[in-house]
Amino acid sequence: MKIGFDAKRYFNNATGLGNYSRSVVDALLKYAPEHQYVLFSPGREGEIRPSGLQIAESRNKGSFWRMLGLKNDLIRNGIQVYHGLSNEIPVGLAGTGIGTVVTIHDLIFKRFPDYYRAADRWIYNVKTSYAARYADVIVAASQTTADDIRRFYKVSDARMKVIYQPVDAIWYENPAPAPVSVPYILYVSSFTRRKNHGSLIEAFAKIQKQTDMQLVLAGAAGETLEKCRSFVQQEKLDDRVHFFIDCDFNTLHSLTKGASLVVNCSFFEGFGIPLAEAAVCGRPMAVSSIPVFKEIAGNAARYFSPNDSDEMAAVMLEGLANEYQTQMEEGRTLLIEKIHPETIAGQLSSLYRSLS
Repeated sequence: MKIGFDAKRYFNNATGLGNYSRSVVDALLKYAPEHQYVLFSPGREGEIRPSGLQIAESRNKGSFWRMLGLKNDLIRNGIQVYHGLSNEIPVGLAGTGIGTVVTIHDLIFKRFPDYYRAADRWIYNVKTSYAARYADVIVAASQTTADDIRRFYKVSDARMKVIYQPVDAIWYENPAPAPVSVPYILYVSSFTRRKNHGSLIEAFAKIQKQTDMQLVLAGAAGETLEKCRSFVQQEKLDDRVHFFIDCDFNTLHSLTKGASLVVNCSFFEGFGIPLAEAAVCGRPMAVSSIPVFKEIAGNAARYFSPNDSDEMAAVMLEGLANEYQTQMEEGRTLLIEKIHPETIAGQLSSLYRSLS
């Protein structure tokens, strides 16, 4: 079959949706090579061309090219199934004979509208609601996301399939040594309100005398970064808390592999790729007791309320204790099976065939 993807995020996003796009396409190239894969892009910035991958530069390069400009490109290139990798599909594919799949990662803009500007919420809703209505199949990044799609867009279970995000192949390799030479607890996340860094810093301050661990915060700069820096100074933790801002993929890999404990205290997520990456790296985890983390990690993690810094502090100490390591190791094995690239490629290939 000839499968088409939008590649805007693939080429131009270093994290998040870009990582999802690249890891999905790479998994399919390796484990489902019987298909032809074509990436459509309005430009070729940062072009990556793995063997066996075709790239078709779109003739339409406006801001809404994925919704309004791709239809004719797909028809001209003989695409049989189109997979929108980031919550949207082109307008007007019904009746063309092209099967349509869309991945919806989360509906955080619906759950937490105050985190977004009104104009952004409107755009996200227009694109997502159209995809939810007209796509042949909706791939939900988790059961939690599937529940939200059903709630906000009244989509039936018959049109949804939960397929997790694969972890990039690099995470199965040995990274370079971590750029931190002392034992540390790691949180990988962008610096935004939803990620709840303040509670983690508060919790770490409470256990600083009970452990020799350092705290490493790694992620994209955001609106809470300077507040976090100020809070660290206020708690006199300058020598115990380290910031790695906008670091590259290889550095994140090294930091994760070298961590004594990976934490994630987010209030809400649609999936949780840092948990999957931590599992592949064999790291114990202490994370928020939100539904999606329990769904993904199961027994691979210890859980705390993201609203309770005392509980967070206690569970971090538990996560470092040897008595919980065996249980978490068994949970990691199950998680790794669910998010392995071969598993994901098989699920997607079967889905594409069902639309032919």
